[in-house]
Amino acid sequence: MCNPQKLLEIIDLHVSIEDKKILKGINLTIHRGEIHALMGPNGSGKSTLANALMGHPAYRVTKGKVIFKGQNILKMSPDERARLGLFLAFQYPTAIPGVTVSNFLRTAVNSVRNEEINVLDFHK
Repeated sequence: MCNPQKLLEIIDLHVSIEDKKILKGINLTIHRGEIHALMGPNGSGKSTLANALMGHPAYRVTKGKVIFKGQNILKMSPDERARLGLFLAFQYPTAIPGVTVSNFLRTAVNSVRNEEINVLDFHK
């Protein structure tokens, strides 16, 4: 059973690149402990959504709200979003001999936190 506390809430999100509207009215709520997968054909907006959430400058949010951990992140810089714990990982990360994906991600998270997260807490 998952915790009903909202972790991420996307409300009526509209995103454009230059003058082309890509996302039109996306709504999504993710509660703590839930796992979601975005699936769809090429060109359906998956990468646009991810890049808009991270604050990539090429993607312009024209309407909507994005609440992450209780804060509206749309006015935040990508660095501020990362400090909150939001980050973008590649589907096929470059392999580094001897470094697990888990250790790599924990190191990335710790690089933007004031207080390091230990291995056990990271895996919760």
